[in-house]
Amino acid sequence: MAPSRAFSFPLSHAEESARIEPFAISKRDVTNLQSCEAFQIIRGLLVDRDGIEFCGEHFVDSPKDKEAWLLQRDITYALIVPVLEIYRLASDIAKALLGSRHVFDLELVFRGEARGVFSWLQCFVMDEEDWCLTRGCPGCVVTHVLQAEPTIRMVLVACHLSESLHRQKQSDTSHLPLFDFWSQAMKKALDEDPFWGPQIWKNFQARAEALETGIEELVRQCIELAPLALSAVKDDQSPPASPKYNFPQTLRLPMQEQQTGVSGIVAGCWTTLLADATEARRRRNQYSQASQPVLERYLTA
Repeated sequence: MAPSRAFSFPLSHAEESARIEPFAISKRDVTNLQSCEAFQIIRGLLVDRDGIEFCGEHFVDSPKDKEAWLLQRDITYALIVPVLEIYRLASDIAKALLGSRHVFDLELVFRGEARGVFSWLQCFVMDEEDWCLTRGCPGCVVTHVLQAEPTIRMVLVACHLSESLHRQKQSDTSHLPLFDFWSQAMKKALDEDPFWGPQIWKNFQARAEALETGIEELVRQCIELAPLALSAVKDDQSPPASPKYNFPQTLRLPMQEQQTGVSGIVAGCWTTLLADATEARRRRNQYSQASQPVLERYLTA
């Protein structure tokens, strides 16, 4: 079982720290994120989708405190989305190649280290579905990061992938948010945490680096298998055997032409995410504009 403080973390400390956001962010980094249009688009998507409702444990009156929680929730979401997109892509490829009768054996499509990483991601997403989608109270989403080793490892890997994307020279990523400060914020939070402590950082970093290496191999195999999967999807248009599983009729490959490997997937994921968020906002605005005359007639009737 992965280390978790949920079984032994002092309740008294949890009650004292429940209303204090765990990660420290400098004013410079906050300003940079506020000026990043791509990040603001994602923030708008999350507000539209999830709202800003806090639970009783994390409820705060101050708008400044609320914004601090929301900012850390939004950073968490923006970081992990590319990793989840890699898992989605791998799952879609496996489903296309194996067919509906083998939905519980998707990892068999991959070899070696990639198979183990796919299985790890599959278990993680199943166990942490609500957190992956940042559902519920922003404070709960943020504090959950430090609750167990898998969520810590997931965010650290996401930090590594984000940082590596900005180190690539193949295409311009200057419009994308830069989260190079987040791994240090994670380290500081872990060092000061009474359960984890400063001695745990090297262990977590080693595990995150191993997972990152496995993800790179998984992506390499996905790129290798993608043409076969696309051909299989085109050849087999029959409905899935079970309506419980959504098998792709097409494969959406989030890959920018200028980049390859993990960086290409991460960059492509951001392109797709921003396009989807912009379209969702456009549809919401259209609905609001169309509904306004009807609402006015109703109010004045």
